[in-house]
Amino acid sequence: MKKFIAPLLIGATLSSSAFAADDSLKQEVEALKAQMAELKDAQSKINVDALRAQVSEIKAHDAGDNIKWNVDFRTAYDYVDYKIQGADKQDNGVWTNKLILGMGAQPADNLVFKGSLAAYKAFGQTNISSTSYFQTFDWYDSQKPNDSNIRLREAYFLYTGDMGDVHYSASFGRRPSVDGFLANLRNDNENPASPISHNINMEFDGASFRFDFDKVTGISGLYAKLCLGRGFSNTTGAYSMNMSSMGFNPGYVNDDQTPNMDLAGLIVQFFDNGQYKLMGNYFVAKNMMDMNVQGIAMTPVYTSSGLTYVQKPYFNFADVGDMTGGALSLQVNGIGDGISDFLDDSIFFLSYAFSKTDPNNNQLGAISSSGLVSMAGMLGSSDKEFGSSIYTGVQVPGIMKGQRLGLEYNHGSKYWRSFTYGEDTLAGSKLAARGNAYELYYIMPVVGKNLTAQLSYVYIDYAYTGSDTFFGWTGTPMDVDSTPGAVKTAQDLRLSLRYRY
Repeated sequence: MKKFIAPLLIGATLSSSAFAADDSLKQEVEALKAQMAELKDAQSKINVDALRAQVSEIKAHDAGDNIKWNVDFRTAYDYVDYKIQGADKQDNGVWTNKLILGMGAQPADNLVFKGSLAAYKAFGQTNISSTSYFQTFDWYDSQKPNDSNIRLREAYFLYTGDMGDVHYSASFGRRPSVDGFLANLRNDNENPASPISHNINMEFDGASFRFDFDKVTGISGLYAKLCLGRGFSNTTGAYSMNMSSMGFNPGYVNDDQTPNMDLAGLIVQFFDNGQYKLMGNYFVAKNMMDMNVQGIAMTPVYTSSGLTYVQKPYFNFADVGDMTGGALSLQVNGIGDGISDFLDDSIFFLSYAFSKTDPNNNQLGAISSSGLVSMAGMLGSSDKEFGSSIYTGVQVPGIMKGQRLGLEYNHGSKYWRSFTYGEDTLAGSKLAARGNAYELYYIMPVVGKNLTAQLSYVYIDYAYTGSDTFFGWTGTPMDVDSTPGAVKTAQDLRLSLRYRY
């Protein structure tokens, strides 16, 4: 009997423990249910849409509240060659690095900042700045190789809005004014900068006001843009020296010497439907300047043979008159309509430009074969002179996929005058040439668009001197075949590798 009582006691004890554990578990489950009910009640009171809006606002703020950077870096070898009237030819092989750091920010939907910094230098140490008068001129400071200094290339803000169906933008700052329409093809840039590069391709500061009329008129791509710029600011700096009294002038006042060169222009895109693009511009440039030579001094110069003295003029700049000009340019993306894949992927362009001087006949000190003389007029003439230029080219698919072959030609007349100081070349601006210029180039992707190679050859056959200099006596067109020291032909063979990201 005792054998049965012991197991029964054990079973009863275990059963009691199980019931007790079961009651405890039920209590915990009920407690959890109560907590979940409280959480559901609290969650139902949360405005999920408001939270999502806050998260979206934070993301947008983080995306816009900083500057986005991009890199454009090119290493190039240029072989330049000149044939000079009455002298031996001159040539050189130049290695360069060109870096452009692009930047942009958009703190609001209708406000954008864009800019770029550039360093363009020859390999190693260079004596360029000590051998050239105007190497660091502000019109092309970041477009010509020099030292390793980083310079301001572009910096401007863009404010946009709508007046009914007319979208508008206003912008102030250092302009996106190099590598513009048509030049972007040879420079392998998908998006051209603002001006038409046939007659304006230079760095300058100013403003622009654009109005889009495509919705109002139904004409695809129609817009007009008013551009204002200053090419030279007439002012003294801090601690300006008064040479007559050896005292100091007040800072930032009129220096009574150098003219303020100002430009106002109108750019019109008449039509752009993706295949056909027609653009034109017209500008008025006031107070064009040239060197006013006041004398010649013996200046020490260090050469490979040691210290020597050479005659160099000392001068200021003076106003010689005004200039007007314009251009009309057509680009066709895809020749014909479905004729062949080759023509569909080809680009053709044709452009006409003109310039006209209006001299004030101020007398300037100039240098001639007989020494210092007094000269008046613009481009060596006291009359209003008209110049013109034709520019055409084609870009077609290359041998392999993604490769491009381009051929360009331009011709400038005797008094043709462009503002193309910032053209990407070492031999001299081909579009400024008074004569004929030819270019052949081939673009090859190495790693897609991120790393490309380009081979280009530019040949300029000058008919007259004075291309792309200043606007008075230094721009006088003289026959290159009868002018000692004149550059008759110029060549630039370039091989480059370019990284973009």
